[in-house]
Amino acid sequence: MIIKSPKEVLPIYKLLIADRDKEELQGIHWLLSKYSFPINKTRLANQLTDVLTTLENELPDILCIELDMIQEDSWEMVKSFIHRYSGQVIAITAEATFERAMQAMSIKAVDLWVKPLSPSLMKHALQQAIGNLSAVSKKNTITELGHTVRYEALFIDDHVSFPYPVYLLGAEQRKTLNDLRDFIDQFDFDYKPSVFSAHDNIVLVFQHDFPAPVKQAQRFLREWEHSEGNPIAIVVHRGSGDSLHPIYMKLLRMMETTFFIGYKQVLQAEDVQEWIDIDPFLTVEEQRNWVFMLDERQGDKLKSWLYEEFFNMKSPYPEPGLLRTRLTSILAQIRRFMFRKGLKSKASEAYYKNVFESILYSPVLYRIVQELILFINYLFQTVKEQDIYARADVIETAIGYMENHYNDATLSLTEVAAHVHRSPSYLSHILSKRYQQSFREMLIYIRMQKAKEMLGATDDSIQNIAAAVGFRNPNYFSRVFKSHTGLTPREWRLQ
Repeated sequence: MIIKSPKEVLPIYKLLIADRDKEELQGIHWLLSKYSFPINKTRLANQLTDVLTTLENELPDILCIELDMIQEDSWEMVKSFIHRYSGQVIAITAEATFERAMQAMSIKAVDLWVKPLSPSLMKHALQQAIGNLSAVSKKNTITELGHTVRYEALFIDDHVSFPYPVYLLGAEQRKTLNDLRDFIDQFDFDYKPSVFSAHDNIVLVFQHDFPAPVKQAQRFLREWEHSEGNPIAIVVHRGSGDSLHPIYMKLLRMMETTFFIGYKQVLQAEDVQEWIDIDPFLTVEEQRNWVFMLDERQGDKLKSWLYEEFFNMKSPYPEPGLLRTRLTSILAQIRRFMFRKGLKSKASEAYYKNVFESILYSPVLYRIVQELILFINYLFQTVKEQDIYARADVIETAIGYMENHYNDATLSLTEVAAHVHRSPSYLSHILSKRYQQSFREMLIYIRMQKAKEMLGATDDSIQNIAAAVGFRNPNYFSRVFKSHTGLTPREWRLQ
């Protein structure tokens, strides 16, 4: 009796065809589809950005690329992508020049197709590329005891135990990742890992156990900092009975703590802890304190508050998204201060937008806080310069004094006039002449504006707001407010 061995299953490959000419692209695709190649997925791209995205996300086994679509200043970058993410390469060109031939050689192309294309040469080159692929292990796989762990295992749980060390490398600046990949290729690991590139990190998966994975990671970090210097962090998973997907999730979760502690260090996945819950919004009292400290330009107190709030955190930490929300709540108070002081220049607006983007996207908390402090100091300096300019005008100086002392119920024309070294009658006359308002009308206007701001910015009681804007009697305050706005303070707050 003859027992036949099971029929061997041929591997199936992915193909990416890139050419600027859409008709040429479709023609190449059509020709290749007429042959029985073991290709189950073909992607077409006529833009270089699409080529790079497909290379990184889909890792094609075979790349057919038109060299003429690559600009000279992009060549080195594209070449690094090709080496990193593609298996076999076939070059295409409309220029049969020595330069194109050298470019094809530099990307280790199996063949160089010169337009117009020859179907027989295309078939022969593709057969050679497929033959080369079948002779080597597929890119980004680890084979251990007959089991293959693929790139997809990081994202989809295959429930296969993985007992060896895994590293996650993250960079403070995403552009650092390209240099980091090149450095990985050159580094002298105890055992060479397989390298898996994700959008904003790199995973190193080892297929052997070794005694000191943390020490090797620390050596990697030291040598990287010596040669490059851009901040990175490494999270080490020593190995366990978990499959790659939960290992990767744990590594990512630990990497998130760099938001609090920064980069330039090696972390261990085993130290990961759950986030704690916090209220991300400022309390009513905190809002009131921020309004006061900003209006009084108490830069040192604001700096101390921010340091105490954000620089004394210990593990377990709050979820970074909640911290970013809290920071935007603080920025909202600063924004209201800008409106109160009339800070609407292009420079101030651009600075504000930069700080807002920093809160949303900056990878490290302490850098966001430093940006906030610098922004507050910039605003205070701008207000100071405005105040110096305003002193040249007696009226503006008088109004400034009224705006700074509106909360004093005893504030009088005599006091303001003495501040600007003028007689009460003269000050009253020039105020009326310029603004068609008496001193009392202007003071009421300022107090009403401040009251409206406090009603909108805080949840403080009507009685407290009345006292804060210089009214001893809350009922009188309410009557004046309605006379001024047409609404009661409560109606104004609810509108």
